[in-house]
Amino acid sequence: MRAMFVLAALLCGNFPLCAFAQAVPGAAVAAAPVAESTAPPAEAPPAAPAADPCTDCITIPALTVVTVEIMVDLGSKISKSGDTFPIRLAAPIVVNGVEIVPAGVTGMGEVIHAKRSGGSGAAGELVLAARYLEVDGRRLRLRSMNLSANGRSNINTAFAISAVGPPVVGFLIKGKQANVPAGTIADAKTAEAFSMVPMPAATAPEAPAAPAPAAPPETTAKANPQEGGK
Repeated sequence: MRAMFVLAALLCGNFPLCAFAQAVPGAAVAAAPVAESTAPPAEAPPAAPAADPCTDCITIPALTVVTVEIMVDLGSKISKSGDTFPIRLAAPIVVNGVEIVPAGVTGMGEVIHAKRSGGSGAAGELVLAARYLEVDGRRLRLRSMNLSANGRSNINTAFAISAVGPPVVGFLIKGKQANVPAGTIADAKTAEAFSMVPMPAATAPEAPAAPAPAAPPETTAKANPQEGGK
């Protein structure tokens, strides 16, 4: 029996695991339980309400003809390609008998091409296009420009397409010096469909009342001295 204890002692000296077993007899390593999350799942934010459709809106179809007035002098000698110039709506935009945009709304046009007349007799050239109108805080995009025959200038006109950048239908004006005076009326077209609530027409100021005509001065009859002697 003593020999068995000695043998056990020798074995435990060679294997440290035996010493650990002696120090903690019957010890068992248990895995720590994983704590489960008890937080509730996050709720998704509520969806934004859909925008109410505009029940009072009327759509201006694309390619609707609009009449504009050029507000400044333009010319092949004084204008440069890329210049912008102010325009004004000369006639209201009407859709199905309803006035949508009143006359007087302002916007911008662009000089697509400008070329002075040459010394060898080459005519000057000017290509114009309408760009947009400022309508109720938004831009109603326009395209092309067709000058009306108003007898103000003796120039040859034709449609032209710009070869630089996106295709832009403009109006080619040719002449010794191609000039377009301020006040020239032109036709343009809407470049896209445009929905909006009809704008109120601008009210003209009331004319002051005319003053009443003054009463004629009273005249007193003078006695005739010859009648007094009869």
